[in-house]
Amino acid sequence: MSFFRDSHIPQHWFITIFGIKVILSILLTIIYTKYYTNRDTADIFKYFDDSLVMFNALKSNPIDYFKMLLGIDYDHSYFTANYYQYMNHWTRPYSNNLISDSHIIIRFNAFVRLFSFGNLQVHNVFINFISLIGLTALFKAFKVVLQNKEKVLFYIVFLIPSVLFWGSGLLKESIIFFGLGLLIQNLFKIISDFKISYLLLIIVGFTLIIYTKLYIIIALLIPCLGYLINRFLQLKKPIYGYIIASILFVMAIYVAPLIDAQLDFISQIAKKQQTFSRFVAEVPTNSGILIPELTDGFSVLATIPNALLNTVIRPFLWECNSLFVWLSAFENLLIITFSIIAVFFRKRIRAAQKNILLFNLIFVFGLFSLIGLTTPVFGAIIRYKIPGLILLLISLLLLVDLEKIKTKHSFLNKIL
Repeated sequence: MSFFRDSHIPQHWFITIFGIKVILSILLTIIYTKYYTNRDTADIFKYFDDSLVMFNALKSNPIDYFKMLLGIDYDHSYFTANYYQYMNHWTRPYSNNLISDSHIIIRFNAFVRLFSFGNLQVHNVFINFISLIGLTALFKAFKVVLQNKEKVLFYIVFLIPSVLFWGSGLLKESIIFFGLGLLIQNLFKIISDFKISYLLLIIVGFTLIIYTKLYIIIALLIPCLGYLINRFLQLKKPIYGYIIASILFVMAIYVAPLIDAQLDFISQIAKKQQTFSRFVAEVPTNSGILIPELTDGFSVLATIPNALLNTVIRPFLWECNSLFVWLSAFENLLIITFSIIAVFFRKRIRAAQKNILLFNLIFVFGLFSLIGLTTPVFGAIIRYKIPGLILLLISLLLLVDLEKIKTKHSFLNKIL
């Protein structure tokens, strides 16, 4: 596909990454098979198994299958009685009533069953291709402002250990990458070259993320609006667009509950934290942490520094008790190291780059704050923060004078 051709990156790099992702998906399947023997609680298997209930409707009542697949199952009592009650994770005890993030992965598996005949590894291939498209879209979106840094950008987008590992299994992360890639790439393109296709892809990406992880869309609202304001109004300083977007966001927080009580932002954050804490209390985990209880808007603001500490810096090395937690600690050291390099080898950036930099950093701040406020488990934090980790490292790359580094350390010329 021409989509995977690039003037700076050899095409076989993309093919190799796809091969690595498929191999890792098999490894992840083996890990879940050997060490998480209860299929009903293993993320890879539980949604795959539930999708069989939906897929079986194709034989008895094809219209029901397509209604469930497309989300037009408006007669909830009928579908619950005939299908959903036989799924273990369509309705989960620990989820908010606003949007369920389990439906989309069940629907994905029910769709792929049309081709896989129930073979899990075929699902792995499909979801890895979806993930590859999304990550490639992110790479293409940011390479425009990172000339002569394309190789390092490729390493960041595709080779961060947690991105490569968790983004290669039959998990929601791959769908998140797909939606995020479509949204950001086409958002950056639509300003200078408006096309209906770009708008449709933005809507598809936006919708996928809403139904996969709603908090990512919340974290994207200010940066997306601020980016558009800056590009449309051609403001002298990009920060102004994001200040305007932040003011509008705060106003929306206060107005939204007047329209619908479920749109109370502070209340939803507190509920998310409480349900996660109850889940941890009933399903013990080795990586649980204590986080302050949220009660009102002031408690949210007061807890944000601690939330960022938990998301960006922790786990500390002495808190690591599993391979995955060690992996996260290693990546935190990578962020700190990259930040130090950005300080010592910093460069001045153009206005267009400042707009992208602010877009990324505001998204990372919002995402990491929401995760740290609501998630009392390192294992979950590791997976939830992956999209922000990519954009944080891209931000640091924007600030780094790569030519100065290569001049000082000539052996890096071939790999950078």
